[in-house]
Amino acid sequence: MMPDRKIYFAALAIVVILFFGSCIYGYTASIQMPEAADEIVVTFQSSTTELDTSAPAQLSWQIFFNNLKVCLILFIGGMTFGAATLFVLVSNGYVIGSISGVMLRGYDLSVFAATIVPHGIFEIAAILMSSALGLQMGRSLYLDAQGRDNAGTTCLWYGTRFLLVVVPLLVIAALVETFVTPGIAMMVFAGA
Repeated sequence: MMPDRKIYFAALAIVVILFFGSCIYGYTASIQMPEAADEIVVTFQSSTTELDTSAPAQLSWQIFFNNLKVCLILFIGGMTFGAATLFVLVSNGYVIGSISGVMLRGYDLSVFAATIVPHGIFEIAAILMSSALGLQMGRSLYLDAQGRDNAGTTCLWYGTRFLLVVVPLLVIAALVETFVTPGIAMMVFAGA
């Protein structure tokens, strides 16, 4: 069974609004409470210290699996009728907004864009799609409980979409983050 496209796009619209709204809130909070934002950055940096930056291929895999873990949580979080999906989505948006605020405090917009945009396009698209699929799974489980849907079949369809769309986006994001973003950032830093 192929789910209704209108409902999927409604779920996608909800997650886009919530994600970017929480990014804006995190950015605004980083301006109003810079110490708290600095703590978020330190926590984020400490969670990335285990990444092996000496071997680019290994780094790509590490980035891919880290992002895959987040996207799986967003997707599978749909089993909580979407509550876990929404919590993780908004939390990630807030952290990204806070980190963006700290970066923009220390660098100009071109440096920020060079270090985020090349891989962020693919990574954020995967996050948003995972979240929308998670919300759809939660909706399907709710409808199944009312006898109006077959959640097993519908969730299998969503899982297939996750594998065919989200996973390739994450592979591209990891490769770009490892092999393209650093070069662009170096050019921008050299020109700054």
